[in-house]
Amino acid sequence: DAMRVERFFPGRIRVSSPLFRKAEHVGSLRKALAGIPGIDFVEANLRIGSVTVVYDARSIAFETLMAAKEKIEAEERLAGIPS
Repeated sequence: DAMRVERFFPGRIRVSSPLFRKAEHVGSLRKALAGIPGIDFVEANLRIGSVTVVYDARSIAFETLMAAKEKIEAEERLAGIPS
């Protein structure tokens, strides 16, 4: 299945995707998020394919997170992962 938001609290979001079972995809995500001021850290669990992002909810708009989500979904489509 495609990416799912597993947990969301302002300042912390956990998402899962088959992409996150591969270190190279997690590395790409980390690089993309590193350029966003207010991201505190990104923790991945390759075994279950999830990523937790801890961020400053006062400085990062929800729309910024949704833009990152759209990029991940585009990568899923390129990888042939059904939505």
